Formats: sequence, structure tokens, C-alpha cells
Amino acid sequence: MKTAPILFHDIDGVLFGDYTGEFQLRPGVNSWLAWAHQHFEVIWLTSWESEKIKTLLSVLYCGKYCSIPEARPFHHANWTNCENKVVWIQQAMHKLNGREWFWIDDEIEMLAPAIEKAGLPLERCIRSNPQGQDELLIIQSTLAGRIERLRASMGGMDDNEEAA
Repeated sequence: MKTAPILFHDIDGVLFGDYTGEFQLRPGVNSWLAWAHQHFEVIWLTSWESEKIKTLLSVLYCGKYCSIPEARPFHHANWTNCENKVVWIQQAMHKLNGREWFWIDDEIEMLAPAIEKAGLPLERCIRSNPQGQDELLIIQSTLAGRIERLRASMGGMDDNEEAA
């Protein structure tokens, strides 16, 4: 079985968006989180503190996230000692040993010069539009397409397939 790719995941502007005149949780967030955890090892790359993220996840999952022993492990990137998230990801690349990764954040466009300067592939960095209620569906479609292209380019199998 293959190791799942990593998804560096922001919160504000991704799980929360501005629509109908309010900054609020986007519709379908539970479905999005279930899909993301099924396809990725999620690492929270946000300015939110670990305990606040755990509380949010616990509320969204009605307590199931923290109480189910087989729930995916919780990972939170402590990037705040770095100049920005790009610097943290650049440093993390050395520890990934070639492992596949993607990053979703609403500030990708603003950080694009730093991303390019750091030599990080921009196609791995997916901008979340902070506006609109359907952004999680758009991100899911984008990531699914990129995962499919990645698997096709590697001539690989799905995570659930076994070699013949």
C-alpha cells in the first residue's frame, strides 16, 4: 500500500469563506474533511493554535474526531517562527524524502513570488478563493484531478489496488 500524499491545509479562507455578507464556515465542510482525510495525510498549516483546531474538528465531527481511536493522527505545523509558510514548507521538503504533497491556502497568489523563489512547484500550491460558498467542491475537484494526473504519470495504482 502506498503512503498517502500530504495536504498542507489552511483554515481561514479555506474552511471558512466570505459569502452572503458573512465570514462563515463553508457548506459541505464535513464531507470535505472526510474526503481530505481519506486521500491525504492532513497537516494543518495555519495560524490557529493546535487546541483551537482540535476544538473545531471536535465540534464539526460532534466529538467523533478526538474520541475515535482509529481517527487519523492530528498534525499541526508550527510555522510561526518562520518568516512565512513558504519558508516552513521549504524546510519541510528536506524531511519529506520525495513524498508527494499539496498545499491549499487563500494566500497562494500573494505568496507566489516567494513560492517561486523558494523553488517550490506552483502546481502543488492551490489557491482557495476566500469568497463564495462552493469553494470546497472546487478545491476537491482540483485536487482529485491533480492526484489522478500524478498517478497516471507514475504509472501507479490506486492506494487500494494491489500489484498483480
